[in-house]
Amino acid sequence: MRVDRATVATLFRTELRTVLRDRRTVIMSIVLPLLVMPLMLYAGRWSEQRRARKLEATTYTYVVTGGEAAAVRAAIAAAPASPGDAGNTREPLVSRFEETEADDPAAALERADIHFYIEAVAGDEALERERAEEAKAKAEAAPDASAGGGAAEEVGDEEADAEQREERPLSGVPAITIVYRADRDPSETGARGMRAKLRGARHALRDAALRDGGLPVDPKLVATVVEHNVATAAQVTGLQLGRFVTLFLLMFILSGGAVVATDTLAGEKERGTLETLLTTAVSRREVILAKHLLILAVALLITLIQVANLLVYIGFRLIPAPENFAAAITPQRAVLLLVLFLPVVALASSVLLLTSGYAKSYKEAQLYFFPVFLLGMVPALAPMLPGVSLRSAIVAVPVANLAVAVKEVLVGTPDWAMTAVAWLVTAGAALWVGRLAERTLSTERLITAADVGAEELRGGPALFPRHVLRWFAALWAIMFLAAANMGEDTDIRAQLVFNLGVLFLGGSFLMIRRYRLDVREALALRAPRPAVWVAVLIGAPAGLLTATGVFRLANLVFPVPQKMLEAFGQGLMPDSIPFWQLMLLLTVAPGICEEIAFRGVLLHGLRRRLHPVALALVVGATFGFFHTSLFRIVPTAFLGVVLAAVTLLTGSIFPAMLWHALNNALGVGAGHYGWTMHDLDAWLYLAAAAVLALAFWIIWRNRTPYPDLRRRRR
Repeated sequence: MRVDRATVATLFRTELRTVLRDRRTVIMSIVLPLLVMPLMLYAGRWSEQRRARKLEATTYTYVVTGGEAAAVRAAIAAAPASPGDAGNTREPLVSRFEETEADDPAAALERADIHFYIEAVAGDEALERERAEEAKAKAEAAPDASAGGGAAEEVGDEEADAEQREERPLSGVPAITIVYRADRDPSETGARGMRAKLRGARHALRDAALRDGGLPVDPKLVATVVEHNVATAAQVTGLQLGRFVTLFLLMFILSGGAVVATDTLAGEKERGTLETLLTTAVSRREVILAKHLLILAVALLITLIQVANLLVYIGFRLIPAPENFAAAITPQRAVLLLVLFLPVVALASSVLLLTSGYAKSYKEAQLYFFPVFLLGMVPALAPMLPGVSLRSAIVAVPVANLAVAVKEVLVGTPDWAMTAVAWLVTAGAALWVGRLAERTLSTERLITAADVGAEELRGGPALFPRHVLRWFAALWAIMFLAAANMGEDTDIRAQLVFNLGVLFLGGSFLMIRRYRLDVREALALRAPRPAVWVAVLIGAPAGLLTATGVFRLANLVFPVPQKMLEAFGQGLMPDSIPFWQLMLLLTVAPGICEEIAFRGVLLHGLRRRLHPVALALVVGATFGFFHTSLFRIVPTAFLGVVLAAVTLLTGSIFPAMLWHALNNALGVGAGHYGWTMHDLDAWLYLAAAAVLALAFWIIWRNRTPYPDLRRRRR
């Protein structure tokens, strides 16, 4: 269908005048993005200066305890007064200290009566304490959990290395420990200042001893170490800006553009004004195009405002910003950022249009925008991942590729060829989503609110397929918020019971009851053929190894630090929980509860909306996103696709339950007994993939397909 450009232009001008007359829309979409960035910059600079003045004016109180307290006091009195003599110029040398007394220094620190205290004991006593603590730790076989209350720090010998390694006490030498609260800024600053002071004292005493011993040169000239940073100050600052500038821009576009998108489509449906427009000679395609141009114009204006804010307030120094920010934002780079962000703007606009057009009311659109906003932020986090560059598979990920390209541009090391590829990839994604929105919203069912389908009138099971995704979006949001509000000391068992029992199992049966679904049909409670069980028994271990191989491939694109994997394993399987409880909570419970939710209710709700292949992919991807750790999404989504395919081929949820439980049991057992599956030879992963294919061949030969699936039109 051809589009009349004059008609589209007239509609666009009309929509634009309507938006400009709406005071609320103008404030949310234009005024706030215009003011937020300078306010953030000004507030950040003001708070930083206020913090520095407050810390500089603070008199830090402390207590000295232990048998070697006199030696510590003598060292403090002998400490040099200038930071240059302290032995570490990177640490703040605080000069305003005041010693006080306290019967219980630990309690006084807890009450904030003092900023820190110093414990000085003989080296032999410190060694005995250390040996006792090591023996206790080995006996309890528990990981160190000292990161909760206070932090202890020993005065080191070397300037840089002392911060990254723990010094062991020496017999006959006083051991000094500074105890402070890292969650209190004055306590941490005072402790660092005292550490620098004591280091300066030790350097001075050591230099004096060397000179008295006849050292012919100044001790400071022996083995002088000089650091030379070849990166310019602008490059360092560009790295800091590049990590979050795309994230903030997307936040402004999605929040400000959502106001316009919600009002211009979902709002007009609710008010009934869209039907009046459709009674004219204007085609639905022209209406959608005009509204798309309106959302795109607002998003472009927001982008222009933010880039101009960076240039005007930072580049031209209208607001005092941290040093070297101006060098990172030059007029040429500001123009380049604007060009790089154009595909991101187009893609975000198309997503907002599609989301608003799919909703039938203003309230429903607001419900949809929350998960869209959260998911939209994820690719913008790519610059924060360590070691990620455009010369990797990240170049094929829309938005994430340009976020990395922006960081490289601000650092001053752009890869122009890969930047062009990233720009084209995101532009292609924006074009595809835009055409999808145009085709989807050109149907009468989605562009009008009055066109209520028969399922809306009947309700119950007929309405569930249209509501299932919003239910799972709500479950994901609840799980995300619950995880964010759980502290590090939360028992993993409580979190698992909440996720599996309350969210997945409880939410699934709530949906079944709310829409009056048949339990047997919704959960696919059917018996498969006997040969399927043999396929599951050989397929589960093969699938686990194959998923591990998939993780290793994904790790080439998104490298995961080994320490992060170890910390995740310790948090998921702490030694303090009995092994039988881990097996119950991490194998049996997920095999039942997660399968009921994803391969049961979700798959049943989408079976008529998607073709089988797309259905397996969507259910698997949703399953992966519910495992919110970034490094778990790919292998977990792979497992989800496998389990969805098994359910579709067998028409039963029971094989997927057993497969899931076996997969988790093998993983938990490997972690418990120290077996590793991440450093095997490549041919083993290929062999596992072949066995997995054999398992699916057996299932295919004995298939009893899931009933009532959507078929491809001919």
